[in-house]
Amino acid sequence: MAGIGKALGLFAVGALGSLAVKYVACDLLHMTVTKEAAFEEAKRLSNGKGIINLGAGPHRTFGAQIMAEAPEILSNIDIAPNGMPHFLQLDIERGLPFGDKQFGCAFASHVLEHLDNWQFALAEASRVAGYVVVVLPDPVYFSGWLAPEHKQHFSRDEIYEIAQIYPNVVIYY
Repeated sequence: MAGIGKALGLFAVGALGSLAVKYVACDLLHMTVTKEAAFEEAKRLSNGKGIINLGAGPHRTFGAQIMAEAPEILSNIDIAPNGMPHFLQLDIERGLPFGDKQFGCAFASHVLEHLDNWQFALAEASRVAGYVVVVLPDPVYFSGWLAPEHKQHFSRDEIYEIAQIYPNVVIYY
């Protein structure tokens, strides 16, 4: 009987491990699909006036590198230096050296959760662009909550409140 209990215990651990792998895979797939949809929306909203890509640092994924090199991107901004085209090393929490509504759209994918003063950064993005497309970690997935580099964690209620305060901001999560 002890052998059956041990076998059931191993099955349970294996099933949980498999479930965890599926959960992580779903989270990664969700992030990729969401980011791609958000970028398509940013291109549409830019209306030919160009996109400022906020948080376009060297730590990005392959897909983000492709987005940073898209012809619609007029400026890639990050606090960390890199070799992307149209790159400026700037701290969005200190302001942006662009005129009001200089860009058709600002794109900030997985940026706000890394900032101390995300409200100022969002206000700056709204100032320099007609629209702002933001991608945040989905509150349903634990990855956003467990990431030690995330200074902010946005619930669905908070995301809804942001959308109410900033009518020109489109939020994907």
